[in-house]
Amino acid sequence: MTPHSQLPDLLPAAELNLCLSRAFLAPQAGVTLEEAQGPLLEDLRSLADALPALQTERIDALSLALTALPDTQQLILGYSRLFLTPPAPAPLNLGAYLDGAMMGQSTQSMLALYRRHGLEPDSTFHDLPDHLSLNLQWLAWVYSEAMETREAGTDATPALTDAATMLHDVTLPALAALRGKLVQAGVEDALTRPWRLLVDLTHSQLSHDLARLKPLMTAPTPRAAPAPSQDMSQAALETFEKSEAPRERLTCRRCGETFESDPVLAEMRQRLAAAGVSADHMTVCPRCQGRDAASPSLKPPGAGMKAWQ
Repeated sequence: MTPHSQLPDLLPAAELNLCLSRAFLAPQAGVTLEEAQGPLLEDLRSLADALPALQTERIDALSLALTALPDTQQLILGYSRLFLTPPAPAPLNLGAYLDGAMMGQSTQSMLALYRRHGLEPDSTFHDLPDHLSLNLQWLAWVYSEAMETREAGTDATPALTDAATMLHDVTLPALAALRGKLVQAGVEDALTRPWRLLVDLTHSQLSHDLARLKPLMTAPTPRAAPAPSQDMSQAALETFEKSEAPRERLTCRRCGETFESDPVLAEMRQRLAAAGVSADHMTVCPRCQGRDAASPSLKPPGAGMKAWQ
């Protein structure tokens, strides 16, 4: 268990990840140039004191780059030139840089970590699950989860380990390759400059996040396990449903209501306890699990920030 005094405050980083997630989903999210010049930059400046990547010079450079664009159409055109228009020089699908193909092993590893924290890509998300925007949302969720766990007085190590694993094995190697593709794409112009700056900012801050998380790990960062096949998942679920693990009366960490663990949850908690791993993050009642599944967002800790209104 990681002592609470050693845990970094990850909420500012979670809020930044949500801002960047929305930016990197600009066409789908309907991001306008006015929003990027106003609320987005305001959010970045409000977080600058807590996050080293948000240096004044970097934010000022982004502000100048956005000011140079005449309208939203040009903002989205720059995005498309780098990330969308075939053959896009630097697509935002992280798995493509690690596997050389779509929906490869790295994407399966990402999905395994998403699902470990009860998350699935929303049905309205019209891209692959390895998209940078979704990855940043997941990191924001897990950072927030770790901070909530700390406040509750329980062990945040499992969530921190998963975040470090994602950063170390997937997000940062893929972002480094993406940055290399941007260099190969040629000299930046006014249309693409804001997006290049945002990619650099993202890589810088996530590198800092990993540097803060690594010392908290008691063992080398494990590689993300691939998602099991459908047949294996079904077999495992049937085994869990027949479990004779003792049922427990639990208090939901989301709503505070008490509920009884079902066979699957009881078996999972028993196995984690036997392995010496905290299962506190799994104490979510069926009603809250259903609410999460129906929600189009990922419980964003920075939902009140201007860029997310």
